[in-house]
Amino acid sequence: MPAPSTSPLVSVGMPVYNGERYVAQAIESVLSQTETDLELVISDNASSDRTADICRDYASGDSRIRYFRNDVNLGALPNFNRAFLLSRGTFFKWAAHDDVLRADYLRLCTKALEDAPDAAMCQSAIEYIDEAGASLGVHAHHIEGSQAEDGAMRFTAMVLRPHDCYGMMGVLRRNIVDRAMPLESYHGADRALLARMALYGRFVSLPDALLQVRDHAGRYSRAQKNIRDRATWYDARNAGKLSFPVWRMYGSYWISIASSSLSGGEKARARLSLLRWWFVNFNSIRMAVDIAGSVAPGIVDAAESFKQAVFSPAPGPGDVRRSGKR
Repeated sequence: MPAPSTSPLVSVGMPVYNGERYVAQAIESVLSQTETDLELVISDNASSDRTADICRDYASGDSRIRYFRNDVNLGALPNFNRAFLLSRGTFFKWAAHDDVLRADYLRLCTKALEDAPDAAMCQSAIEYIDEAGASLGVHAHHIEGSQAEDGAMRFTAMVLRPHDCYGMMGVLRRNIVDRAMPLESYHGADRALLARMALYGRFVSLPDALLQVRDHAGRYSRAQKNIRDRATWYDARNAGKLSFPVWRMYGSYWISIASSSLSGGEKARARLSLLRWWFVNFNSIRMAVDIAGSVAPGIVDAAESFKQAVFSPAPGPGDVRRSGKR
């Protein structure tokens, strides 16, 4: 396969840490894309298993792969930022090391963005799979309001409606990501990034399930059980520090509106949505739990588990698991 141009159509950034079990399948799914004007940027976060050997072996056989390794584990979100900064494509996609792309995923998503120059992101429906690759069910991944032409309406949809944040793992328009970056280092930073992107462009979705997301015991959302562990997982510099992620996310929303190019009237409507934010999706309770978690770190996970079991499942994998689709 010939090397891509210095500015390929699409860059795929794959941040990875100790991903030996699934990373080869994820890499294969990128290399098998029908859209071939691509590069795969792998940012290895100082893995201690066979991840480096696997990635270097693939890189030696395909010039579209650029492999980088951090000297120390930076934490997940600095590594996500690094994968983006090392890339060069007109469009960009973060790819999890345990997810799988259908062969037409990049071609169809980039075409959708080329056909809609005012769009910031394209994501397909998502098929959740288990550790062995068996289907758990399909999540449509359509956030009502995110396709609106009005920036304040899009922002309102992203901050008030529950969603799984997998729009961040769609194909993104690079010049808009540049305006929204960086991913900050707290739980919910992906939601804040999507809200910022929504201020600059609408989101489009494809109905077919072209992305397989693996739901397994080793996923961050299952493995990190308290607020302190989560904070350090997101950024190693957070170790030993108080985080207050929900408060930081909410503050980021206000800053995003102030720095956007919306008109005065649009900014007013976007700010109104943040006043409404306190009264939806248990957000007031989340704020209180955020503070309590600084004293009793396990309370955050316990509260979220209770909310999902009693009131509503987590958007995405929780939806398909509760539906019983296997």
